[in-house]
Amino acid sequence: MKRNTLMLGLALAAAALAAAVSLGSWPFSASRAAATAQAGGDAGAAAAADPGSGVHAMLATPQGRRFQQRRQFQDEAKRFFRDAATLGPAERERRAQALQAQIDRYEQADELSAGETMLLRVGLIRATVPDEARQALLVQQLAQRYRSQAAQHEQAFVEQQARDPKFQAYKRSEARIVAETMAMQQIPGGLTRDEYLRQRLQAERERIYR
Repeated sequence: MKRNTLMLGLALAAAALAAAVSLGSWPFSASRAAATAQAGGDAGAAAAADPGSGVHAMLATPQGRRFQQRRQFQDEAKRFFRDAATLGPAERERRAQALQAQIDRYEQADELSAGETMLLRVGLIRATVPDEARQALLVQQLAQRYRSQAAQHEQAFVEQQARDPKFQAYKRSEARIVAETMAMQQIPGGLTRDEYLRQRLQAERERIYR
């Protein structure tokens, strides 16, 4: 039963990876792409005014070069996962190690999320480990690793918030506002109690963190 569960998890991860490749999408988040485009805003304006020289100017910026490097990484990863089954063992291992090093670098630079990175790492496991039982074990260990990391990040965030005087001030206000709202006999503006509470808490967050 346990082995079946592990194999199901591996199959689901594999399906997600295959869908990403077949649809031409890849695990670079839209928010990161938007941030890159925003960072190259000046060059983008030049491109609109003069498409020929503007594009070259945009690609020559640090943001443009990073974008090109990510696109190259994306293309290399797609080609590897597409061709892995047809490569010889030595070539497959060489390309897998090169891709692994790039994944590590992007993850350490916080340019790939944990979910994006895990999807790529699952693909590497599938491409380089022929034994299905071994694949399942490695995927399980990988999932546990990222669960542990997520728990550590959550704990660090909680501890950081506990030391933040603005957060503490908001929590005190939150308790007061919730108590006042729950005690009200009539909610103004024709709002529901929940909507009125949401608006008051939002206003208080904006006041404290402005």
